Amino acid sequence: MSAVTTIVATVAAAAGAVALVRFAERRTRTLRRAIDEVKKSAAKSKGAVLDYEQDPESGVFRPKSASRG
Repeated sequence: MSAVTTIVATVAAAAGAVALVRFAERRTRTLRRAIDEVKKSAAKSKGAVLDYEQDPESGVFRPKSASRG
């Protein structure tokens, strides 16, 4: 390959990488906003913790009951 072809291929690869990163950022923007909202609401709840345990029979997570403690 000539030097010009190498430079053109490098620039094209860099442009493709930038486009891919921007596309991924646009796709995850709504998810990121949703996570931020959850974090804000958790901060407003003053540190309340949801305590769950896994049911050994079904494998489903359920809220811990005080009697099972």
